[in-house]
Amino acid sequence: MLNLDLLPLLIGTVVECVRVYNCQAPLVRLTFPYRPLVASEGPQAFDLDRDGKDEFFITFDSAGRVDALRYDDDEDGATDRIYRLRNYGNERVPHVVILLDSVPFQRVAERYSAGEFRWFDPPTKVIAPFPSMTEVCYTELLHAPPMRGMIEQHYDRRARRMHNGIWDRTFNGYKHPWERALHYRARYSEEGFGYLDPRSWYRAELERARRALDQNPDRVTLVYLTSSAGMACKYGRAGVDEVLDGAAQLCLQLLYERRGALKISMMADHGHNLVRSRNIDVAKLLRDGGFRVAKRLERPDDVVLELCGLVTYAAARTTKPARVAERLLTHSGIEFAMYLEQDRVVVRDARGTAVIECHDERFRYRVLTSDVFGYESIRSNLPADADGFVARDDWFAATVDHEYPDAPPSVWDAFHSRVIDPPEVMFTTRDGFYAGDPSFERFITMQSTHGSLNQRNTATFLMSMTGRVRAPLRTRDVMPAIEPSWRPGVIRG
Repeated sequence: MLNLDLLPLLIGTVVECVRVYNCQAPLVRLTFPYRPLVASEGPQAFDLDRDGKDEFFITFDSAGRVDALRYDDDEDGATDRIYRLRNYGNERVPHVVILLDSVPFQRVAERYSAGEFRWFDPPTKVIAPFPSMTEVCYTELLHAPPMRGMIEQHYDRRARRMHNGIWDRTFNGYKHPWERALHYRARYSEEGFGYLDPRSWYRAELERARRALDQNPDRVTLVYLTSSAGMACKYGRAGVDEVLDGAAQLCLQLLYERRGALKISMMADHGHNLVRSRNIDVAKLLRDGGFRVAKRLERPDDVVLELCGLVTYAAARTTKPARVAERLLTHSGIEFAMYLEQDRVVVRDARGTAVIECHDERFRYRVLTSDVFGYESIRSNLPADADGFVARDDWFAATVDHEYPDAPPSVWDAFHSRVIDPPEVMFTTRDGFYAGDPSFERFITMQSTHGSLNQRNTATFLMSMTGRVRAPLRTRDVMPAIEPSWRPGVIRG
């Protein structure tokens, strides 16, 4: 996803493209006559050729799961062909993995509980890495090499200047390593339109994804629908529901066309807070605190901001991380400010400080003056060693449903391995606020956003027909779970 931080064109270029192209999405669309498919005792009928006679039926088993696809080819009211989903083994049929953008776990769980999406196993929670930004998340999912910075426009410490990845991606065709493993994703020059007119672009992308499966000679197909991000950002909860409706339509058309002879898995990169938010003027906040907001670090009080559009994560490049963090936390909308201090990560909120330490891939969370993550109730039950260090998997299991899931390992990784050149200070905003370039607000009023550490921002979903998923997962663990034979590799330039 673009996350708005990655709008593929400079503002002036976007305006010009809107004028010339009128943001029009391709007119290609799915053809399956969609309506919400809810589990029932009797068959659900569909009139695919719209002649007033039903010729396709879906039946359910006693547990409310899709059991069989039935075809009445001559429309005489009698079933001519029956295909049962349980008769297809995982390794014998194609597997399409649908990657959505910006869908919170809770909404999927609610709809599945109401009887929808029953060709899938029940949804499982997936916890995104921090920061919960698309490029970071899908780099983890596809086990791709790390990007240079957290966002497209990041400060290059070596060159001492801002790196403008937007230009390279828009006009030079550069793709991040994770993108090269995909069989479909929109062109970067199209993605900005997915925020301006997300509904039309999402409908077109659904059909593009279907065609990608038809054209792929490999058994596993990976498709990413970036415009679902614009649906969530622009329309909030209603937009998320439209995204899920469209994804269901795609699944039903694939099941119909393939007679059930495929496996489908579907997930998203991160959650969304579904809260209308307002901007924090971080530059003014820092200037009023005595800092000079600049394009490069030249003086001791210089700060270079890395603003990710209109999201709940942002960063600052500085030689004074503790002072910058302290100033940021004077604003009530800033939740956490984090920085590396020697061999530990300092996490501060307005009340005080905690630290994260690592030893041999085990992590220790120590409260100095504030239990910033509110872990007091779980700390006594953690299987810690004599020095208080806890294994990565044990942190995940203990905190997956906590307000701040998997925070110690995830924050540690953000400063040490997630990107090549991490910023000195990372900070998050409370839901209801974001930090970003106000120019983007000319194009969209944010009804929902993401980026931070909490459940709403990080918890997304996975549903699969493979029968291989039973417990919550980190993003990085998804592909080995649903497709054990899959190996990361570049399939396109």
